[in-house]
Amino acid sequence: MKHFFLILLGLFLCHATFAQADSTACLNYKKGYFSYMDSLGNTVLVHRRKKYQYDKNTVTKVRTQFRLSWTGNCTYQITQAITNSKAARKYKYSSTTVIIDKTDGDQGYTYSCGCEDGSKIKSGYMKKLTKEQYYSLF
Repeated sequence: MKHFFLILLGLFLCHATFAQADSTACLNYKKGYFSYMDSLGNTVLVHRRKKYQYDKNTVTKVRTQFRLSWTGNCTYQITQAITNSKAARKYKYSSTTVIIDKTDGDQGYTYSCGCEDGSKIKSGYMKKLTKEQYYSLF
């Protein structure tokens, strides 16, 4: 019985060590203004509201609207709804799960893709912006 509790305690400690970001800190990211760098190094501006996320690539001028669904405090799913890019229209209604791995307070957060194959290949940093910073870059 003593061994069982030691094993259980060990599993709990491992889970706590490798768990994702503090779930209460993730609540700051449900709404607001953000930016991130795409795979080509272009800045993408993000305006997040209750149920929608609006992205604008500052270089290519591509705008995309996503449906936003929070599946947990630090996990959300974006589903492409509308875009002005003909190439990206083939991804209409496609969904991506995003996991917030590490929070950085009012600065932003590190995220990764909760891809269907279980890998976390795509990752990046979502920088939190003020409304003034967002519109100065817009």
